[in-house]
Amino acid sequence: MTGLSAQAVPLARQPLPHQVSCVVLPGQQVMVASSSPGIVRAVLVQRGQFVRKGQPLLRVGSEMESAQKRLAATKAEAARRKLQRFSEAIEQQLISELERDQLEAESRLAQQEFEIASRAVQQKTTLSPISGVVANRKVEPGQYVGTEPAFELASLDPLRVELVFKGKAFGTVRRGSKVNVMLGAPVQGVRQGTVTIVDRSLDARSGTFGVRILLPNPRLKIPSGVQCKAST
Repeated sequence: MTGLSAQAVPLARQPLPHQVSCVVLPGQQVMVASSSPGIVRAVLVQRGQFVRKGQPLLRVGSEMESAQKRLAATKAEAARRKLQRFSEAIEQQLISELERDQLEAESRLAQQEFEIASRAVQQKTTLSPISGVVANRKVEPGQYVGTEPAFELASLDPLRVELVFKGKAFGTVRRGSKVNVMLGAPVQGVRQGTVTIVDRSLDARSGTFGVRILLPNPRLKIPSGVQCKAST
C-alpha cells in the first residue's frame, strides 16, 4: 500500500464485524447564484478551479458603476489633500471656523460618496461562500443572470461518506469513533475517518440507521465519487 498517508490503517489488523459499501462525497456542495441580477461582465473562475472562501467568482452590471467608483475615489483624494494643505492654517487659526468646517465637511462627504460607490460595485461581485472546487460553471460573459444558480462548488477537505448500517450494528458506532475507509480505484488503500453523525433511530422499513463520517483530504489527493467500503 505505497502512497498511503500517515493516517492509513492496515486492514488486516482491524476486525470487520460490520462492513458496508459506500461512495466518497464532497464534504459540502453549494449552489451559488449571482449576488445581484444583471448582465455578466466577467466570469473570474473556470470549472475544476480551486477557489478560496471570499474569492470573487462573477461580476455583473455595467462599466458605469466602476467609473462612478473611480470618480468618487478621485474626488475623495482631492478633498483629503485640500484639507491637508489647509491643516497648518487651521492650526494657526489663519482661516475662519466656517471655512474650516466647510473643508472638513467637504472631505467627509467625498469619502462617504466613495464608500457608497464602492459598496455598489461590491454588491455586483459574487464571492465564493466556501473553499473548494468549481464543480460546474453555468454562466458566460454577456449572459443575463437572475436568481438561478451560476456555479456549483464542492468542498473536498474534508470529504464526506454516508453509511447505512443494519440495525444489529446499532450501538457499536458512536460519534467520535474512527472508521476505516477502504478506497477503490484510482486511489486505493485505507484511510481513517471520524464519525460525526449517528442516527438515533432506525428506519422503520429497512431496519437500518445512517452514519456520516468525515475523511481528511488535506492535499486533495482523494477525488469525490470514489467507491469505497467502510468498517467499524
